[in-house]
Amino acid sequence: MTDERADLIAAARAAVGWARARREAWSNAPLAVLRSAREAQQPAVPLPSPPVPSVRTGPLVAARAAERARAAGAVVVHWLPRVAAVAALLAAAIVGGPYLWNAAASLKTRVAAASWPWDQASPTQAPAPAPVLTPSLAPSTTRNKATGGVRVSSTPTGARVLVDGKARGVTPLTLTDLSVGRHTVELKSDAGDVHRTVTVAANATTDIDESIFSGWLAVYSPFDLVISEGGRALRLDERNQVMLPPGRHTVRLVNRALAFEAVRDVDLQPGETTTLTVKPAPSTMTVTATEAAEVWLDGVRIGETPVNARPVELGAHEVVVRRAGGGDRRFTVTITANPFTLNVDFSKPAG
Repeated sequence: MTDERADLIAAARAAVGWARARREAWSNAPLAVLRSAREAQQPAVPLPSPPVPSVRTGPLVAARAAERARAAGAVVVHWLPRVAAVAALLAAAIVGGPYLWNAAASLKTRVAAASWPWDQASPTQAPAPAPVLTPSLAPSTTRNKATGGVRVSSTPTGARVLVDGKARGVTPLTLTDLSVGRHTVELKSDAGDVHRTVTVAANATTDIDESIFSGWLAVYSPFDLVISEGGRALRLDERNQVMLPPGRHTVRLVNRALAFEAVRDVDLQPGETTTLTVKPAPSTMTVTATEAAEVWLDGVRIGETPVNARPVELGAHEVVVRRAGGGDRRFTVTITANPFTLNVDFSKPAG
């Protein structure tokens, strides 16, 4: 390697000297073929002498420069394959280096994942205990939660206030810790009860002012009723109304003659009239006869005997059974909540 490096340095110096000599004495005469430094050590074959130029110094300088250039060319030719191989290796390293680096990193990650199962508990090592939050570090579920309030007053005062079924005090009362949204507010007093639904807004107070005094219940029915609440009879006036405290009432409606009984819930508002209309379900009537006959109900023909389970409203009705050969029978019947049956025997005198 030392001899080759010396040859390369010598060739470079020869090329520089040739260039300088060529610049000093330019000539178009052909240059003699020189041997390399290694060939110079072997016996040389005599070459024909070039023609002598007119200038004495020109040929000598040119010959020396030519000899040095040829020696440098031989060295370059000798080293060119090796330099090309080194350049190819460098290019491959530059281009393929990042790919090889990433592939090596990926292989290292896969090997580490296969040799260390992070997602599985080691049979020889117990899983780490879950962290325990201290009271000062535990997250608060109510922190920064928006709230609003209501201001409740009533006439008369002293009514008990329930919010969403929970007692909160008596009127006048101001609450500021209610969650945002809809709430049911109930006022209870000896004068009656009042129910209200309010919507609470964040950082705002909603006013509720109620006058708790009596309201009116009006009852309408196709027949007479006995009305009571909690065992206490409620008597209707000439307008079919009765005065009651505001709030919810459960009333019982009874007509024993018609075997009718019902229970209804009504909500009375202070100073307002609440109407309750009773519409009992119809009962049924069946009519038979010893002869073929037409059946009329309250002046309307409803068919021929037998009439089976005909729907009829509760109360008093007129029934006419008219046979084809002439003659009829008239009846005044009371239809109750129980099914009704009428049997007509034309063989017997009307009674």
